[in-house]
Amino acid sequence: MDRLAFLETLAKKYDHNLSDLNADTSFEDLHMDSYEIVDFLMKVEDEFGIVIDGEKMLEIKTMQDILDTVKEFSQEEI
Repeated sequence: MDRLAFLETLAKKYDHNLSDLNADTSFEDLHMDSYEIVDFLMKVEDEFGIVIDGEKMLEIKTMQDILDTVKEFSQEEI
């Protein structure tokens, strides 16, 4: 499963009438509150075996931001 497909599957679990998710989809588009965003990002960390620091979490607004962060943090561990 590619990363964007994983994010779409994960987002559907929050049941916010998700019809289509793409890289430009934001947490605001998904109508997620702050608790759901943190929970979502923790599940991303678990899935990809990374740790996103708190400051970086605050910068993440869209699915593309998540994809970029996963790529960045995955490369740092190499």
